[in-house]
Amino acid sequence: MAKSKKVIKAVATVTVFSVFTRGLSFIFKIYLSRALGAEVVGLYQICISMFYLFACFSASGIPLVLSRKTAEGRALKTKHEFSLFSSALAMGVCISVAVVLVLSIARPLLPKLLSEPKTVPMFVIMLPAIISTTIYSIVRGWFWGSKQFTSFSITETVEEVFRIIFSALFVSGLISGLSGYYGIALAFTVSDILVAVILLIMFFVKGGKLAKPTKIKEILLPSMPITAMRVFGGLISTMTAILLPARLVQAGFSVAEATASFGRIAGMAMPLLLAPNAIISSLAIVLIPEMSENGVKNDHRALNRQLNSGINFALLISGGFMLCFFCLGEELTQFLFNDRISGKYLQVASFVMLPVCVSQLTQSALNSIGLEFKAFINYMAGTALLVGCIYFLPAYIGIYSVAVASMLSLIVSSIMNLRTLREKTGFRPDFLKIFIMVLLFVFPCGYFSYSLYGILSHYMRGFALIPALPLGFGMYVALCAMTELIDVKAFIKRKFGRPLLI
Repeated sequence: MAKSKKVIKAVATVTVFSVFTRGLSFIFKIYLSRALGAEVVGLYQICISMFYLFACFSASGIPLVLSRKTAEGRALKTKHEFSLFSSALAMGVCISVAVVLVLSIARPLLPKLLSEPKTVPMFVIMLPAIISTTIYSIVRGWFWGSKQFTSFSITETVEEVFRIIFSALFVSGLISGLSGYYGIALAFTVSDILVAVILLIMFFVKGGKLAKPTKIKEILLPSMPITAMRVFGGLISTMTAILLPARLVQAGFSVAEATASFGRIAGMAMPLLLAPNAIISSLAIVLIPEMSENGVKNDHRALNRQLNSGINFALLISGGFMLCFFCLGEELTQFLFNDRISGKYLQVASFVMLPVCVSQLTQSALNSIGLEFKAFINYMAGTALLVGCIYFLPAYIGIYSVAVASMLSLIVSSIMNLRTLREKTGFRPDFLKIFIMVLLFVFPCGYFSYSLYGILSHYMRGFALIPALPLGFGMYVALCAMTELIDVKAFIKRKFGRPLLI
């Protein structure tokens, strides 16, 4: 079971770096809000959202396809690895340069696009980083496909450290002529370029080299649906931010109430709902090269086993978070944000986390075996349902329309992904047992946490969450162990003679 140990070690490595990086990012946001104020932070967030939307054109689909092709090439022992890398790099740089040139020429239109004139000079300073972000993403794609997960993960942490250091340097006033607006934008660009240079050096140190880029078509065609999916995702997020408040106003909400409702969803509930993604995304990152190898070898049995095990693991992790949010969502958001309404939404939306696991990992499986276009079609079907629900449902269920829309969208895309996998690989889901049992465990464990909180809150107030949630989670783990959903002994002893998940 040496391979199982490697997979578990890789997931642990990616997860540790991911959690640490997110923690640094959270500290960075606290620093910015205190040093520069809410207005500058808001302007920075507008620029960042638009920056990554345009960066998607060159820094989303190409790195993922490169990672798959690299894993496949190593499995088949072909000699085209560096030609693929050079093709991806050449194509990515050309696209990113074109994007920067177009945006530079269209600078007079940027105030309308960004909706706030003060963001234009910040965005212009950040524009060159689209090129360095592309280089950074493509080199990381090679590390990803070659399973060098420590190198893949550590660079993201280094980038966040650089961003904090340069922001503190440029915003502090040590360099004359830099204000908070320009300093934070320049810090973003400088840190991004430095990390891209470091990654290129690491690439050559690890044995990488440039070759004649003769595999443009092999990279371009499968990357197009992935890029389209990422761009559509960014556009849908932007459209939701506009559409939902508008539909809530038409449903009878005041403008202030509608805006606050969206803020509660996006700024309070969503960060909590996305907490399991630090682990699930790490799992997907590790599994994609593994599934790509098995896919190119037509070893569908191993691929399906990996996918089922990955979904099982993700469901178990999400179930632990779900019981915390479902039973004490209001109390949690009251403690963190001094707001109970967002907690009510969190309780309802917590059930969305389970289909997220299935949708995210089945989509990764389709991308890993060359079915990117099918994954895109399935995603668009779910997205169409999402937009339709957000348009029609607010009149009936208010802000809960987002949770219902997300649930229906994910279920539809998951079913379509599963059907496609069944046709291509003969996939048979064996995660339904865990899906059902997780749901069954959530209620008694949640009730236990809720009751414990009710007793302890008389003495500890909001701090009663500190013992109530971990003890409820402990009960959940105990039930999973008693029913053999997890093999605790194997986990503790690190002897993976039998699968960790069944």
